[in-house]
Amino acid sequence: MNKQGLYIGGDFVTFAEAKKSQPNIHQIASRSTVSGYSSLGSVLPNPDIVLKKMGKDIKVYKDIKAHPVVKGCLRPRKAAVKAKAWRIVQDEALDQVFDHINSIFKKLQINKITGAMFDGTFFGYQPCEIQWANQDGAWLPVDIQAMPPDWFFFDPDNNLRFKDKNAGQAGLLIEPRKYLVPTQDASYDNPYGEPDAALVFWATAFLQGGLEFWVRFTEKYGSPWVIGKYGNNYDEAKQEVLLNNLYNMVQDAVAVIPDNSQIEIIEAAGKSASADVFEKFLMYCRSEINIALLGQNQTTEASANRASATAGAQVTADISDGDCEMTAEQFQLLIDWIVDYNWGGPSPQFEYFEDSNGGIEQADRDSKLYAAGTRFTNQYRMREYGFQEGDLAEPVDESNSSVAFAEYRPVQQSFIERTAPELEQAAADPLDAMVNRLRKIVKSAKDFQAVQEAVLAEFSEMDASGMVKIMEVAMTLAELEGRGEVSS
Repeated sequence: MNKQGLYIGGDFVTFAEAKKSQPNIHQIASRSTVSGYSSLGSVLPNPDIVLKKMGKDIKVYKDIKAHPVVKGCLRPRKAAVKAKAWRIVQDEALDQVFDHINSIFKKLQINKITGAMFDGTFFGYQPCEIQWANQDGAWLPVDIQAMPPDWFFFDPDNNLRFKDKNAGQAGLLIEPRKYLVPTQDASYDNPYGEPDAALVFWATAFLQGGLEFWVRFTEKYGSPWVIGKYGNNYDEAKQEVLLNNLYNMVQDAVAVIPDNSQIEIIEAAGKSASADVFEKFLMYCRSEINIALLGQNQTTEASANRASATAGAQVTADISDGDCEMTAEQFQLLIDWIVDYNWGGPSPQFEYFEDSNGGIEQADRDSKLYAAGTRFTNQYRMREYGFQEGDLAEPVDESNSSVAFAEYRPVQQSFIERTAPELEQAAADPLDAMVNRLRKIVKSAKDFQAVQEAVLAEFSEMDASGMVKIMEVAMTLAELEGRGEVSS
């Protein structure tokens, strides 16, 4: 039987063989096909190790979030994301679409929405419901609200579901484009994400328990013991009266006791080492929480130095960049949905950027780049330093090194007028060779610094007084060359 196919490049390829070269578009590995997986209906359990061991849900993480140490670590991270400068980049989008997206985002409460999305880092995931409305003939998001993550779960197909009271155990399947769900390091195996709360749960729990025991210890051993001695003729009633008097004495430092009783005040010696154990344990828990949430423990370690603090700040900055990426992905997804609903075509891009606004570090860096030959446009200066339209003059073309000489280090006109005749005379006397050497140096140099270095290298055999004269001539040549280029 004849095989059907085509000649490709001189070789006969059957249709069956051609099909083999196509990619397989079907998913092979899934929860429904893997051996040994037992599905619990439409509920995919949260694989978080802490929650599984305790047999509880994500609600327990809400309690530790309110702890002062945990809250103190989350605040700077959230503030860093909310303070990050953002912008909409047109990219390949049409001008009309770009203007619309800018207008929409100016009306949204980006600061509040960003703070709500950030909670996805602590809980692993954070569902945020979008309130759509048709305004001016377009579907626009008018509000975005963060919802409690314990109200939601994922099904075996990694779809988000709401625990609707009328939907039973299966829950209500969330409609597409209704929720933004920022997640931290989510995967197919774990759509719930990797919560930071799991990293600090036990340290926070031990910190709370240890603090309670430390308070009891301090109450017991931090104050001196007041011991009363009574005689043999004291019955239980008299003993009770003496005990109450001692109790009042501890509270008020004043007591009335029988004249045949004895009072001793004994300090709780030898307990300082035990108190240090509690303190070290609590500081260890604080340190673990700082490392987990901030990537460093410089605020809890007394041995921290400048180098370690700098390294810790860099780690914290890297974590902040990761938090920004999580929220930026969700804002970009929102933009794509808006564009697809209303206009279609390419979408503008949402991005965070470093807003130096004329900061010292930015200025120092630009100064060094400028000295190395980098030239910045007015567009760059307006973006990075906050200048407005009309504040800056058009940049001068400094590609000609001679023109640059005239701007870098102007030479006094009186000196030029005085030295010009000497240069003319030098061209006619035995110094003509030296002047020609200087002219070559000036023409090949990029700036005055390069002229000085080249002259020192070229005339290294000259003495100090001769070198001063040579340098004056060279600088004058450079200035005249620059003026000549400008006038021409």
